[in-house]
Amino acid sequence: MQGPARQSADVAAAVPGVARLTTVLGSRPVKVSDHDDPPGRHIEVHLAVAPGHHPLEVARAVREAVAAAATTDTPRPVTAAVLITETAT
Repeated sequence: MQGPARQSADVAAAVPGVARLTTVLGSRPVKVSDHDDPPGRHIEVHLAVAPGHHPLEVARAVREAVAAAATTDTPRPVTAAVLITETAT
């Protein structure tokens, strides 16, 4: 991963409750797509939640952190989605 995807991966992995970034069916753990119509950037993150953490709270924290970090390098609106692929028990 390079550029915005690498930055987003680093930010997501640093959020408390993230056990690791994951892949689903060979996909990348972080996908970044820029759109012109309407203008914007969308980031999708796949992750596993660490034991003792509430999945919804972790997903919200990751979404907020990744979107906030992405706005520093693009003037466009940024959206983020989090897919939890595993929860540790």
